[in-house]
Formats: sequence, structure tokens, C-alpha cells
Amino acid sequence: MRLAAVDIGSNTVHVLVADVVRNKLEDVAHYVEMPELGPRVARTGAIGTKGRIAIRALRSVIAQARKHGYDTLIAAATEAVRQASDGEAFAKQAGEAIGVPVHIISRRREAEVSFLGVASRHAARREWVMVDLGGASTEVVIARGHDLLRSVALPIGSGVLASTYLSDPPSPDDRARMRKAALRELAHAPDGDVERLVATGGTASNLPFVLARRNPPSVLTTADLLACEGRLDRGRAAKVAVKVGLWRRCSSSSTGTAWRCFKSATKASATECSWPTWSAAKIGGSRPLGSG
Repeated sequence: MRLAAVDIGSNTVHVLVADVVRNKLEDVAHYVEMPELGPRVARTGAIGTKGRIAIRALRSVIAQARKHGYDTLIAAATEAVRQASDGEAFAKQAGEAIGVPVHIISRRREAEVSFLGVASRHAARREWVMVDLGGASTEVVIARGHDLLRSVALPIGSGVLASTYLSDPPSPDDRARMRKAALRELAHAPDGDVERLVATGGTASNLPFVLARRNPPSVLTTADLLACEGRLDRGRAAKVAVKVGLWRRCSSSSTGTAWRCFKSATKASATECSWPTWSAAKIGGSRPLGSG
């Protein structure tokens, strides 16, 4: 059976096509567009005219997915659509455009299904933490093995933080203000004595490619995260993106990414970080995770 899933996120609209093989997913293709609903909603409280751009992006990725053929299409929307005053109206229009309902999933459900996907490949035997870095929200889950112990959804994400606090290129003062805002929210994350931190979402999936295009690391150290920050702050966003190959990754098909709303999604693009203990106090005294 071949499935296709659409995720209308706060930065991106993307679709994954995957085959179900022995009750697991094998990626076929992945397509992404970036209508960036999150910053508009954060600024105005509504999707407004951005809805037309997002629906156009939605039609584009679905058209590409159809080339591979699929038996079933499912679609969901997350934080930006949840927050928007016109979110339900937008979801209805989007569903009519692609021929299936667009479900607006709750923060708790988003954390649960993200965890299911990540745990299918990255679960540790002892306690571990999953961090799903989205465009407008971040889900944090403390788990033991495949059991979710506690979770929280924080109202911060890469897209909204960047549009609110960062100039292009970012200055040290920009970074400091953004870090302070992020840490205020991270203080509400659950603590845990964890042996592994696994980060997923677009930001986490692309960071290894900032360090190396051909053989990106699967585990990032504190030094790696600081190196990423330095490289990303060297110039204007568009120029840096071309230099590290991010535009190419966003516009081409990929077989290394899974979508959070497949219950058994692999989340193969998740990135592990060598972070021995997860706690608000320790994060507050550290530079990397608060720096973007």
C-alpha cells in the first residue's frame, strides 16, 4: 500500500509519499514548499491573504506526489493554523483544494505522533528526550524506551523566533534577544535524567548538512552546534542557504525524511545531540540550544 501525507506547518507545506512494508514505512519521495504562515499569524493573528499562497504551495506538492501514485492521502495542519483566527476557514478551503479533509491537530496530538515516529528508530532503553523544532511551536517529550512519560508543547519555533528577533544577517544582540525569549519558554519544559536527546523538524534535519554536505554527522556535539551558528551567521540568509545547499534540499525529492502525522513514521531525518542531561536549569546556562 502506498500512502501520501501532507503537513501544513508554520514554515512549510510538505508531502511525504511512502510504502507500507511489513507494517513499517519506506520513503518514496518528499516535496517541500515554504509559504511561511507562522510569521504572518504571529504578527496579525490571522492567515489572511497568505492562505492563497499556502494553497498554491499545497497544490504544487500534491501534484508532484501524484507522479508516484498513492492509494490514500491524509492531511493535517499544526501551530500556525491552530493559532489563526481564520484557521478553520483556511483548513476547509485547503481541504477542498486537495480533495481530502485537512485536520487541525492539537499540540498534544502533535507531540504524540511526532514521538511515535521518532521512537520507531531512535528510542533509548533508559530515559531520553525528543524535541520537535517546528516553525511556530516546539514539542518536548520525555520517554523511556517506547513509552511516553511526559510532554509539553511550547509556543516557540524557528520561523516565528527568526522573524521576530533576527535581522539578516543576525547580529550578536539579535541572537541574545532571541535566546532570552526562547529560554523563557524552555523553562516550562519537563526535566529528565536522559541519556539521549533526539531533535526533529526542519531545523534539526538540516543542521548536519550545514556542517558537511556529503557525509553529514548523525550526532551533533555542543561544538557542532556552535559551528553551525557561526556558519549560518556569516552572511545574508539567501547567500548562506545556497552555500550550504539548503535550497537544493528544500526543492528536491528526498527519501530521508518522514512526516510526523504517520503513526508509524520513521522520522529518519531526526538528529541526535550529545546532551547528557535535559533540564531547564542546564539549558539556561548553555549557549547552543538557546542560540537558535
